[in-house]
Amino acid sequence: MILAPKNFRDLEYIVPRTFFEQKLVCQITTASSETMSYGRFGYEVSHSWMIWYYENEVFDAVVLVGGLWSLDLVWNKALQKVVEIHYKAWKIVASICAAPRNFLSWWIAKWKKITWANWDDNLESLAKKSDAIFEEKSVVVDWNIITASWPEAAEEFALAAIDKLK
Repeated sequence: MILAPKNFRDLEYIVPRTFFEQKLVCQITTASSETMSYGRFGYEVSHSWMIWYYENEVFDAVVLVGGLWSLDLVWNKALQKVVEIHYKAWKIVASICAAPRNFLSWWIAKWKKITWANWDDNLESLAKKSDAIFEEKSVVVDWNIITASWPEAAEEFALAAIDKLK
């Protein structure tokens, strides 16, 4: 699971992580630029390695946790490389809330159905510019891409990822 260094959405990390642990899904949590990440509501996560350490690794899935600071991840070339490698290898690439917007910038959502939080009423135009198909749903699964809209979709998002991992 990949976190922004600050202001990630606590719930979007805690809930999927808990579901993954219950289903015995092995996890690594990392961040873009720090060894400590701080959630918007005070949850703290330490991690041993930053994302660049894993840029040549291939896992079964890559999950980007949302929060407005996740939008700054779009400039992280190591993260972009990790996501693109997994996408091209038909591994799961998943993101929730604000984080799916990064998929648009990296062009992995081209001609794919996606969703994300519509806090600025800009979803359809952004999707159209990137040749993506916006669906107003809580969770959308299109091949190996899983996207979710709001923190309230965290459980459904986690279960969709677990289902794809089977």
